[in-house]
Amino acid sequence: MQIVVNAQRRTDLELQLAGQDAGLVLEHIGAELFRQGELVVRVELDGENLTGLDREQWSARKDVKELRLETQSPRALLAGSLRVSREWLTPLRTELVGCADRFRLGDDAQAIEGLIRVTEGLRLLFMGVGQIQRLAAGQGLLQDAGLSERLVEDFQAEIPRLLDEIIQAQERRDWIQVADLLEYDVMDRLASWEATVDTLLGAVA
Repeated sequence: MQIVVNAQRRTDLELQLAGQDAGLVLEHIGAELFRQGELVVRVELDGENLTGLDREQWSARKDVKELRLETQSPRALLAGSLRVSREWLTPLRTELVGCADRFRLGDDAQAIEGLIRVTEGLRLLFMGVGQIQRLAAGQGLLQDAGLSERLVEDFQAEIPRLLDEIIQAQERRDWIQVADLLEYDVMDRLASWEATVDTLLGAVA
């Protein structure tokens, strides 16, 4: 098996792990890289991204010709995650305002389509916040930036709660309540998160 880490062939690992199945090889390399302060962020087996494969289908394989890994330091990964989160906020806010306006104007069909996009956007943002929290806590950056872990935890708790309230208002067909929740409550949480992201980006830089 040819092993490539960050575009560099690692013949030392190839010799050390010769004859092992793909699952053991990846586990060994991942642990070694972690000890060196690196996290595996992308894996390819014979040109196929690992996220698209079922672990049971590949972990016991010994016929893999090439294993490619990309890594980042936790700090670099955190900075990238923060930038993505920051960039996602602007279009999400735009969608929120447009969706709230359509509900107030009685354009229910278009508003509900927008609400689906908003909900998916918040779900993706929520997933990103979880990763940011784990990375920031692991690096001690929340404390370095003068932020409480509670701040991030509160955001993670508030978004699902607000989504539940929106769903309940939607079920009642209370479109004004849906609009208010989107434009005021959710928007307020996004503004708070944006400030947190900016503070963390300053600490990472």
